[in-house]
Amino acid sequence: MSTVSRRVIGPLGGFAIVSGSMLGIGIFLSPPIVAKYVAEPLPFLLVWVAGGLTALAGAVACGELGAMFPRAGGDYVFQYETYGQSIAFASGWALFAAIFCGSIATMSVGLCTYQLPALLGVDLAAHGVTLPGGLQLDGTRLAAVGLVVMLTLLNVRGARPSAGTQTALTLVPIGALVVFSVWALARAGAPPEPSSTAAPALTLGGLVLAYNAVYFAYSGWINVIYVGGEVREPQRNIPRSLVLGSLSVSALYLLLCVSFLHVLGSAGVADAGEVGSATAGVLGGDTLRLGLTVLIASALVASINGTVLAGARVAQAMAERGALWSKLAAIDPKRSTPLRALWLQAGLSVALVASGSFENLLHLVSLTMVLTGSLTVSCVFVLRHTRPQAERPYRASGYPWLPGLYVLSSLVVIGVMLQRALTGQPGALLPLLGLAVFASAFLGHRAASRATKHRRSP
Repeated sequence: MSTVSRRVIGPLGGFAIVSGSMLGIGIFLSPPIVAKYVAEPLPFLLVWVAGGLTALAGAVACGELGAMFPRAGGDYVFQYETYGQSIAFASGWALFAAIFCGSIATMSVGLCTYQLPALLGVDLAAHGVTLPGGLQLDGTRLAAVGLVVMLTLLNVRGARPSAGTQTALTLVPIGALVVFSVWALARAGAPPEPSSTAAPALTLGGLVLAYNAVYFAYSGWINVIYVGGEVREPQRNIPRSLVLGSLSVSALYLLLCVSFLHVLGSAGVADAGEVGSATAGVLGGDTLRLGLTVLIASALVASINGTVLAGARVAQAMAERGALWSKLAAIDPKRSTPLRALWLQAGLSVALVASGSFENLLHLVSLTMVLTGSLTVSCVFVLRHTRPQAERPYRASGYPWLPGLYVLSSLVVIGVMLQRALTGQPGALLPLLGLAVFASAFLGHRAASRATKHRRSP
């Protein structure tokens, strides 16, 4: 096996990886979470605008970095070049084990909890098996495991068929959801009257929790950088895919949120559970609900597929630099894919599917995404100072304000979440587990590196 991939992903495939990875379960499950903390329509929409602006800020920064280092691995490669081995190792582990595998598990469980039972007309949770050792898996988790394996098999075939499937599963739902939103706004009457129940007070802690849910919904805007070694003309196509994909999905999300509020009202959104199907049910009954469920499922499969495609490349990049088992870097010469990295990712994702609920998995990965994303965006500032003469085929638009906004918002979120944990707020410790993965990996690598240097010194 070789360690060099072929560049087979074109501009449309790159756009589909970004937009398809973003357009997942988050836009249908996050609005009710946001509405519980931010009940008034205008602040509710402003939280979504802030999430879109943050995604754009990250996209322009990663566009510069991706054009400078068009190789597999994304954040890991950028941080390796900027901060050195230990921080890159910690981010790589957090990305691969917590963020990518956690996101694959989270979205797979979400699809099999909401959309798949509605399409099949079967209560998956009512069925299950007991594995050796007494571990029980209900039908929801079994279906999620099957989905992870199926999409891994698709990616084993190669980046070209995976990107082609990604394009088909992305463009159709985007177009259909735009039509659905406009139709909902045109057809629905006046929005429901506000609930007589007093809305929760708007607090900084509530805003941060709402923002975390929105951040998860926007996650995926970065995914094309992980397959940088397989993108054609990467100096042009990586930045273009990042910026256009982020802008397109941000506009769609805002349009969808306006239509959700118009049809259901703030209280209806907060109580919806899965807001897309609830909106369709109000407008067109079971037929429209079923049609929208198909669209949501297609978009979600695209998001999971984009995450499977991207995540294995982090393990591949780490293995290339000796941070993981070296054989994970091997590329199948026929399919040009990192087979071992893909199957390791599948195994870890299946383990997470078996061990946690959707909500717990969402909380587990959300804060770690914020941390690793802010470290990556900060690379732009550091490299502008340490490598001012380096070739930059694309320079981040709005520098330093847009990248700075990303880093500042991330620091606020991390600070508030730490404060919630220290003051014993309910459920506040779970998001810190992802940070614990990062800290443990950093300290372990630092200690191992020092021990190695000590043994080698005369």
